[in-house]
Amino acid sequence: MFQLDIEQRQSYRVTRQFEVTDFDDIDFLEPFAGNDVNLTGLSFWVEEADWFLPDQEISLRVRNLESGEIFCLDSLRVVHIQAHDGHFLCGCHIQQVTSSQLLSHHRLVITDAKTANDSLLGSEIGEFNFIEEGSPISTDPADLQEASMALDLAVAEMQYNQREGEQSLSEMLQQLKWQETTEPSLLALQQQLEKFEQFFRQVGNSAMALSILAKLIAHTPEDGADKKAWKTMLSDFENRFLTEKLQIAFDYMHQGMAPQEALANAEKLLQENINSEMAEKSQINH
Repeated sequence: MFQLDIEQRQSYRVTRQFEVTDFDDIDFLEPFAGNDVNLTGLSFWVEEADWFLPDQEISLRVRNLESGEIFCLDSLRVVHIQAHDGHFLCGCHIQQVTSSQLLSHHRLVITDAKTANDSLLGSEIGEFNFIEEGSPISTDPADLQEASMALDLAVAEMQYNQREGEQSLSEMLQQLKWQETTEPSLLALQQQLEKFEQFFRQVGNSAMALSILAKLIAHTPEDGADKKAWKTMLSDFENRFLTEKLQIAFDYMHQGMAPQEALANAEKLLQENINSEMAEKSQINH
């Protein structure tokens, strides 16, 4: 089995019998031979080096020859093309995946307990994240209850870690202040720790606020009057605990934007507002 460089893919890769073809080749009339696969990437053999180019974004169909299952992968990024014995190995990284794609790809990778254990040991948490567009939402109350339990646990864990982290940072800052030094390097370190303390608190609070918001939404009452009052409370919570950037991004997501795109657009809008205000003040002063 040919192994990709560790910098290119961290996860444990496994050999599988599968075929890869262009997204438009529904019947797999001209498939490529699959080489290996993991939870966020796959590689396959091609005859010409210029059929795919590094950093190119492509969409493919994959067929598991062991089960016959076919699934589609969108937004694949070509990581590299490497020559071997007159053929070329095309390595790809899956940038976006829906829940159904994640499930199908998982079936291609994981076929037994040992492989699952070996593969998952090298996996990163982000490899199990997926885009929401095209991914179904469960209507099973038991699933929603479990999701709520996971959020409960996440909030409790974040609260604990936040206290521990803030305590550690506070102790480090206190030790620096006790030294009463004027050495520039130590003063700079103290300033950096103070900035990181603010950043740590802000990041933790934002993550906790979003998790609690999700809990609140998940537990919205069914009664009409209670539901209306609950919506008002949600709005009050957002205004109090979500930053302006997160509120704008959340609004963008209601318009159909993906989370990353929503955050980028929210940041852009806020920066434009700041620039506009600065320009207005400059005109007034002149």
